[in-house]
Amino acid sequence: MSDQDTPKQTTGRQPDTLAYTVKDRGQDKDPVWNRIGAAWAHKDGKGQDVILDAIPVDGRITLRENRAEDFKEKRRQSSQTRQDRGPGYDR
Repeated sequence: MSDQDTPKQTTGRQPDTLAYTVKDRGQDKDPVWNRIGAAWAHKDGKGQDVILDAIPVDGRITLRENRAEDFKEKRRQSSQTRQDRGPGYDR
């Protein structure tokens, strides 16, 4: 790999895609999603640099759009709802 091919542009930027391994737990249970890496789109839009922290045993990697802003907003709303309920409120 040449210096030109290394993913230098990935530092300091949020990833465009997140990589997960998904384990099925049967019909009555939700699958378990474990984040194992991330990917950044190339400037020309024709590919991605993928950085993995782990490789799934079954070889299946699920790539999902990074929606960090959506999650931050949901977390903020959830926090605000708990504050509105007041102290000592049990779910």
